[in-house]
Amino acid sequence: MANMIEFDYSSFLINSSKQKWTFSQALKSMIPTFGTVWNASVHDKPPTQERLRLEALQVLSSHINDESNIIRLIRLARIEGITDLQVKLPYILDDEQVRYILDNTHTEISQSNAEFDLLYVHLLKQS
Repeated sequence: MANMIEFDYSSFLINSSKQKWTFSQALKSMIPTFGTVWNASVHDKPPTQERLRLEALQVLSSHINDESNIIRLIRLARIEGITDLQVKLPYILDDEQVRYILDNTHTEISQSNAEFDLLYVHLLKQS
């Protein structure tokens, strides 16, 4: 059963520049699994898309490159049981960026720039 989630990376970049980090947020950015376990134990579970957005705000950083952020986002999505991501980007990734993401995740990726710059990520089952 496919579980498609949309994530607006462009909005993340805008919002992350306004955010000040706490110690736990800094720890979550270095160890994404810590953030997921922490939030699952402390909070009621919001819908998957909202959970992913909240986790991403704590784990992704505007101080690292987009490819690394997308890899982190994919790892968060995998933890949440998401099978497909549609990521709205500020621009289309170049071939080298896509190759880097593919080399560091177990995914299939395609892009579109019809109405928006979109990255489609299908998370493959891991062996």
